[in-house]
Amino acid sequence: MLFWNADATARIVRVVVAAGPAAGRALVRFEPDVWGARHIGRLTPDGYHLIVAPDVGTRHHLLLPGPEPPAPGAMLTPCIPWDEWHPERLEAARAFWHFAARPRVSPAPRTPPPRPHPRGLKIAYMAWALDLAGAGASERDIHRAVIGDPPVLWEDSGARSRIRTLLATARRWRAGAALQLLLPRRHALAG
Repeated sequence: MLFWNADATARIVRVVVAAGPAAGRALVRFEPDVWGARHIGRLTPDGYHLIVAPDVGTRHHLLLPGPEPPAPGAMLTPCIPWDEWHPERLEAARAFWHFAARPRVSPAPRTPPPRPHPRGLKIAYMAWALDLAGAGASERDIHRAVIGDPPVLWEDSGARSRIRTLLATARRWRAGAALQLLLPRRHALAG
């Protein structure tokens, strides 16, 4: 299970421990062992991050303030910011509430899996080439790893220019388009 930076995905549900009168009205308790799902937590720079996986296609990402999880049984309440991803954040909070309030009775509805990017294989090769370049590999070594053995006359070959083009495209992609792959598609607001 992958942990993401809280700002890199809109599906993270920020929750806090309910206090005062709000605690009596909260419908979800912090009870990962009772929820009946695999879960894993860790401290991140954003707070305590907990991933709950009720089934293969469903992941609930919770972000709690502070370095440690709350006490078992603590009442939780979501904090949903009013930003451009509010509808996605609201849906993620609703899906988690639906699961945690009745984990064995009614699992959270499946969200459709993300569609593969039409240039997925090329993006994978670009990411691989960038990793190799970042590790100090030469253009010839990158060609050997990504495409295959380079030609003997490397200096004047088209293979060298293809690798240079791949790396240049990869660097431009990393500078802008890569972030777009991490964000969910925005839905147009009816108005």
